[in-house]
Amino acid sequence: MRLRQPTIVLVVILLALSLTTACRRTESPTSTKPTATESRAVPEQPTQVYDEPTATSEMPTAQPTPTIGPVDYDVALYGNLETLDPSGQMIIYWHQLADTDEELMLGMIDKFNRTNEWRITVLAESLESTDDLHQRIMDGLPENQLPTMAATYQDRAAIYAARGALIPLDPYVESPSWGYSDTELDDFFPVSLAADILPQFGARYGWPIGKSMEVMYYNKDWLAKLGYANPPATFEEFAAAACAAAAQPFSNNLDVAPSYGYVYRANAPSLAPFIISRGGNLTNKDGSGYTFNGPAGLEALSLWQDLVAQGCAGEQTDIRGGDDFGAGRTLFATDSIRKLRNYSRAVNEGAAFAWSIAPLPHTTAGPRMTIYGASQSIFRTTPEAQLAAWLFIKWMNEPEQQAVWVKGTGFLPTRQSTADLLADYFARHPSYEAAFTLLSADYGIEPPVAGYDQCRPIIEEMLSVVLKGGDVQSQLDMAVELCNEYLEQAAP
Repeated sequence: MRLRQPTIVLVVILLALSLTTACRRTESPTSTKPTATESRAVPEQPTQVYDEPTATSEMPTAQPTPTIGPVDYDVALYGNLETLDPSGQMIIYWHQLADTDEELMLGMIDKFNRTNEWRITVLAESLESTDDLHQRIMDGLPENQLPTMAATYQDRAAIYAARGALIPLDPYVESPSWGYSDTELDDFFPVSLAADILPQFGARYGWPIGKSMEVMYYNKDWLAKLGYANPPATFEEFAAAACAAAAQPFSNNLDVAPSYGYVYRANAPSLAPFIISRGGNLTNKDGSGYTFNGPAGLEALSLWQDLVAQGCAGEQTDIRGGDDFGAGRTLFATDSIRKLRNYSRAVNEGAAFAWSIAPLPHTTAGPRMTIYGASQSIFRTTPEAQLAAWLFIKWMNEPEQQAVWVKGTGFLPTRQSTADLLADYFARHPSYEAAFTLLSADYGIEPPVAGYDQCRPIIEEMLSVVLKGGDVQSQLDMAVELCNEYLEQAAP
């Protein structure tokens, strides 16, 4: 953990405040991230081609639907928003960013502090990991030793909301003075508006500054040698190509380890896209029960089990992502679009082949993408400080800031108009541009419910048993039963 600020004066102020106030799970940073400047050089990727940049405009299946309209709010909690003055407020911001991501955030905060018209000062503290950040917040809840705002994943935001520590953001979004117009809201991708509506509360407890997306990385040269002109569009094609790759290793393979068609991470975030792309979800619409033991979950986990049993799939050996793929050891890998630079580096330093990204195969009419990422939540403090925190969040969502943020971090933007400022980045990263187009596709999200923290290790244990030959349906049913017990205990 470290505290970094542009000036010594601000650090002194923060220390004084800490003595007097009462108040996927980040992707691991790597040394290959770009430096924290608005224009940054990154490895060229001339062999990347995205063959099918198809997207649909369908709204998500069985996910929260954002409703925009006048919002009644508690004046005692929010103040009178239309007359409230946030001038001179100091905001304590806890986040999970590290290395170049943190450097970039600090530079943007410095710009906000110097240019905002209300003389708001944001002081940022890095906890360096989402787990450390979560533990710090949990430790601070009993005595209300909390920041003004923090980066939070939706399921953990639900935990804090259940303790009464967070405030819904809907009144700010709808405020005539401080919110968004209908035209501005239409500029946000649907998932940007929907992902932070917590079904257990029916309100919005976070606002993103960027999103990530699970995509399929594939070795284009190897796929062509196996007789495929395009990435698989169905799971049957995916399985056939994966087993063909295991039987016919890539000629440029630099790894003495066995070749596979697919390498997986045995965890909940990796299994979820295989369920979501079949039209399923891990929970029901109102978040009152887990549903991943239904047909979509059975088909997804059966596929994994079959591929492992036939020697067509194996567990990922590197923790950063991309090394197995770059060595020519696997035909397919599923990972975050934010790992694009890791994969580029691994290929360039490894087997040096043509590669690309595509959506996972799907049984739905069009691609159904898994979207995730931490958002920014505001803790219950004073009306003035809460409003000031919202104004910083809103500033980070302006297209100009969004362009800087996505170029520096590899996240996807929250707003469609950011594309106007990303032409140069798209030209250098066609795979990233393809992922950008998929933000308008149908989507699913991991459960934004209190209790999902306890469910994830249950899913991991289930995967361990099933991938060793355990009965798929009975293991799914057992996992859902246990997850529902935790869900009931955590429900507000």
